[in-house]
Amino acid sequence: MNVRWIAGLLLVLGLSPVVAAEKVLQVGSAPWAPYTDQGLPEMGLANDLVNTALRRAGYSPYGTMEHWKRILEGAKLGVYDVVATPWYSEERNEYLDFSEPYLENRIVFVKKKKSPFEYNSYEDLSGMMIGVVVDYAYDERFNSDRNLIKIAERHLIQNLLKLTQGRIDITLDDSRVLDYEINQFMPNRRSELVFLSQPLAVQGMRIGVSRQNPDHAKIVADFNKAMEDMKKDGSYQKIINKHKAYIETPVQ
Repeated sequence: MNVRWIAGLLLVLGLSPVVAAEKVLQVGSAPWAPYTDQGLPEMGLANDLVNTALRRAGYSPYGTMEHWKRILEGAKLGVYDVVATPWYSEERNEYLDFSEPYLENRIVFVKKKKSPFEYNSYEDLSGMMIGVVVDYAYDERFNSDRNLIKIAERHLIQNLLKLTQGRIDITLDDSRVLDYEINQFMPNRRSELVFLSQPLAVQGMRIGVSRQNPDHAKIVADFNKAMEDMKKDGSYQKIINKHKAYIETPVQ
């Protein structure tokens, strides 16, 4: 099937080849289960929501999974039209046009059930040995605070294992990520751990559309409208429930 034949077909259907090509969007995301992961249904909860909304808005999303820094660099250059899961920051706003939040990320602490520690205010963290993940954007104040005792690992599961072994006092992450990691990799230890209700921070997960794309504002507006419609007709909650089934269920 040659290019001229495809172009002719598009013209017969009332579409120009240029307009049709512009509807394809390169969507970049980094592995972050259960939100984005090649091995999960529809490549994870966030990718499922984002791709569904974009398709409903008339676009053809094409997903790529890559290291987070490469995704952001690619968006700066216009290699990726859409970044699926960024949190807003002034720096990122220079090269990404952000949507309204489509998911809420609650960054919460986890402790051993027998620990007396309670988190009610930031000052409660003083003197605690806190397991963190390298380069994770928990919260601006938390990340920059050199007075806290932060012990870094490359993966959350390492911090969870150290917590059960008593080698750290607490660790933290997004509540869905914690649920997923514990239920997938250490379900037999779940009863030993407690999620604290007071979050360190609450972030809004959005899409960021590369400002290199001349239609970035329209894409954002179309996405916002599609996501609003999905919430009204119940399809948004249906997707949430589909992924909740494996996020919150321990592996047997």
